[in-house]
Amino acid sequence: MKKVLAIILALALTAGCVVFLASCGNKTTEPETTAMTEAPVEETSEDVSAPAEESTEAPAEESTEAVTEETTAETTTEETTEAKKAPEGKEEILKVYNDAVNNAISKKAGYSKTRVTNINSLEGGKILDFQVVKDAVNDFLGVGTKNYNNSKGKAEYMGKASLSASDVSSATCTEKDGKYTIEITVNNGSSSASGSGKSDNSAINRTGLYVGSGDKSEFDYKSAGNVYDALNGLDEASVQAVSVSTNSIKITAVVDAESGNLENLKITFNFTADLTSVKYLIVTVKSATGKANTTVTFKDFKY
Repeated sequence: MKKVLAIILALALTAGCVVFLASCGNKTTEPETTAMTEAPVEETSEDVSAPAEESTEAPAEESTEAVTEETTAETTTEETTEAKKAPEGKEEILKVYNDAVNNAISKKAGYSKTRVTNINSLEGGKILDFQVVKDAVNDFLGVGTKNYNNSKGKAEYMGKASLSASDVSSATCTEKDGKYTIEITVNNGSSSASGSGKSDNSAINRTGLYVGSGDKSEFDYKSAGNVYDALNGLDEASVQAVSVSTNSIKITAVVDAESGNLENLKITFNFTADLTSVKYLIVTVKSATGKANTTVTFKDFKY
């Protein structure tokens, strides 16, 4: 009986140990399951954050490049605008004008020139009854309409321009369609000639008109020295003194803004010539005065 009880007790103890061990085995498995579940959560969190950082940086770089391109475009536009800006101030405008006239000469451009001189009044007493004298005076003053053609490759009928700010009372320039329109008002001037000498302070000599020494019908303007030499060189004629004054001198020029080439030029002026003690044959006139206006136009330039 005692053996039977001992065997039953042993079996009971064995069953209790199995149950206990089984229960402990279940508790050990749960932490492993929890660890496996949490690991994927951490990996997913890293994968999500990485793309977020890349997405934030990429647009910032593109935005900087776009701003740089826009700034460059604006700068280029401003530079282009400044390149076409018309010159300002007397000195800048006169430089453009002088260069344009002188370039036409140095490049030996072709062009046509028309000069029109009208006598407003001519007073000389009986000496003007001599047609030869009247014709001579008109020729000296360039009365009438004269046309001249300068073929391309030559440099005739135009003088060099060297106007300075002190020579002009005003100078303006406007730009339109790639062309500069320059308008200049030149100061009044005068010249004189007699047996004691000659002088000339007129800025008209520096405008680009065809001027010079001697007596040439092609000259657009003749100073007192020209008239003095011409009259005293005429057979049986002489003059004691000559003075010439110029006023209302206006210049209008069109210049190509890109090349600097002169395209059109118009110069107008009034002048008065006073002669003292004019003699011809046996006739002597104490004084003679001629007043006239001149317009000189250069056009049809070919470079």
